[in-house]
Amino acid sequence: MNIALLKEELKSQKYNSIIKNINELYVDIDILNVKELVNTFLSKYKLKFIAEFCNEDSKKLDIENSFIINIIFTNSKEGYFVVLRYKTKEEIISLQNVLFQSHLFEREISDLFGLKIIDGIDTRELVKHEKWSKDIYPLRKNFPYGARLHEKNEIPPYKFKAIAGDGAYQIPVGPVHAGIIEPGHFRFSVIGEPIENLEIRLNYKHRGIEKICENIEANQLNLLFERMACESSVAYAESYALLIEKLLKYYIPNEIKATRVVLLELERIYNFLGDIAGICVDIGFSYPAKKYGYFQEQIHQLCERITGSRFMRNAIIPCGINIDFKKEQIEDIKATLDNMKNRMNKIIGITLDAVSFLDRVENTGIVRNKTARKLYMTGVVGRASGVNYDVRKSFPYEIYEIFKKSNNIEEIGGVFERYKLKISEIWDAFKFISISLDCITKDIIKTKKEFNLTEGTEALAAVETVKGELIVYGQVGKNNKFNRIYFKTPSFTNWNGLTYAVLGEIVPDFPLCNKSFNMSYSENDK
Repeated sequence: MNIALLKEELKSQKYNSIIKNINELYVDIDILNVKELVNTFLSKYKLKFIAEFCNEDSKKLDIENSFIINIIFTNSKEGYFVVLRYKTKEEIISLQNVLFQSHLFEREISDLFGLKIIDGIDTRELVKHEKWSKDIYPLRKNFPYGARLHEKNEIPPYKFKAIAGDGAYQIPVGPVHAGIIEPGHFRFSVIGEPIENLEIRLNYKHRGIEKICENIEANQLNLLFERMACESSVAYAESYALLIEKLLKYYIPNEIKATRVVLLELERIYNFLGDIAGICVDIGFSYPAKKYGYFQEQIHQLCERITGSRFMRNAIIPCGINIDFKKEQIEDIKATLDNMKNRMNKIIGITLDAVSFLDRVENTGIVRNKTARKLYMTGVVGRASGVNYDVRKSFPYEIYEIFKKSNNIEEIGGVFERYKLKISEIWDAFKFISISLDCITKDIIKTKKEFNLTEGTEALAAVETVKGELIVYGQVGKNNKFNRIYFKTPSFTNWNGLTYAVLGEIVPDFPLCNKSFNMSYSENDK
């Protein structure tokens, strides 16, 4: 059912709705009708739940406790979003008995806005750790921008799942790790050798990114978006550019679109090279690991030559491009990638022919399709489990609709499938870059334009990052700033897939399973 027909259907059921930005349907309902309409969306209209977030009612900021809960659904076949909204003063209607992962979003809202989860199965703090103050809610408008959170130790201890029985024990790992990585706690419950349960606790470093977004002038905000998760700097910059251009209804020339795709796909290459190198490291297969790392460094150096930044920061900007992209850059990219293809193929062949490698990765860390769908897993980890979804195909942006005709998918959902898919994504990136470069028929000159947004307008943007589906919502406020920016990051829901992947495996296989996912801590520490 297309978006216009759905709007008419809802109208016949006495629900008020409005279409914005061509592919966004906003539906306002009474709090008493939330569960009924959510069930209708899922069962009758086959919509997919994506996220849930809160914002204060911009029309009633002078009234204490006036909030709007937004529940995002998508129809990926037709390429549109549905945002279900209800107003509330102090409570969230829990959907945990209907939507499995909704507890993550409800607990996040509860911690950051101070709303109570009604009839929730899991109401534990998610963002707030024990050192937080009890009555501090950072995303409320009355919480001062720039205020520091003082350690008060007012939050009760987090309740992990208990384990009992002969030979049962728990292994706590983290949040501080023996490496230069961000904090995360992993609580293994083990009986004998196999892992019976894994709980992951994140959000140790709440950075207040969404609060900062409300206080930075829109023309400078791309710099903050790029720092949400450094491995996806280009993808986050792209999400901001798409958001602004959607709000402004601004058209980008095809040459600039093609240039953006080149940068996006280079980011995918160096990330996936790092991922498959990490898988080899955790098996102890050092030769291909070093080679993959060498190829990754070559791509980083290429990125620095063409943009001035190893992570290609401040290259993609709203309404333009912030680099010169000429014949010499195009030739550099072609030469670097052509020089790498055959050597990469040989290293990949070495791993696929090594019995000791295959013994560790095949039938290890499996997430079945039913579980992946229940967890709303996206990106490579979802497609490895047979979830046939990629933002670039379902919600195409830039020039992806020209060549992104199908998705790479596997069925078994293990480490080996994730390894193979990341290789397939690298080869796709080579192909997409080549096609995009052929679309650039003239020199691209740096174009940067100041823009002014209209207060009260809002939009959604979606991008396929190396971790999966990124959804960004923006509502414009006063003085060319945003009243609300919300990030639904891929890692926020994908991390829970790892807790299923390790079930029945031995603890020494956890690093291998973890690296095959390679989710982002910073995408939770927002």
